[in-house]
Amino acid sequence: MGYRSDVAYTIRFVDDHDEKNKQSFYTFLAEAKAKAATAPCFGELGWAEFEIDEARFRINFACDDVKWYETYADVKCHEALIELADEWANQGDGDNEPHTGIAYKFIRIGEDTNDVEEKTSDLADYEWLQLNRSISRDW
Repeated sequence: MGYRSDVAYTIRFVDDHDEKNKQSFYTFLAEAKAKAATAPCFGELGWAEFEIDEARFRINFACDDVKWYETYADVKCHEALIELADEWANQGDGDNEPHTGIAYKFIRIGEDTNDVEEKTSDLADYEWLQLNRSISRDW
């Protein structure tokens, strides 16, 4: 059976100028598709839940009840994509300024109630992904 998790993340380009978003978005995609660690997300290891939203300059992923083991190749590529987004959000443009406009949010919740992992960039909006727990009942 194995331990299961629910996982979701979004990577967004949120600059005030759409032309900057477009350029950054396609540059990010090109870099991600060219890197050995992240390229599998866009190929045979990509999941149906992986969406590239070119109209809004976003990458979205959500998957429920999945074995999210760090040793699995498909998990490694998604983790590497979040790391790449983090690098972009924190690296300088030449004047030691972070890239403007890139933001991401990642949440993984496991079966155990205290097993929660969150990664969020500075520009991310709280409302993009939210963790909610609920009670299920059989009556």
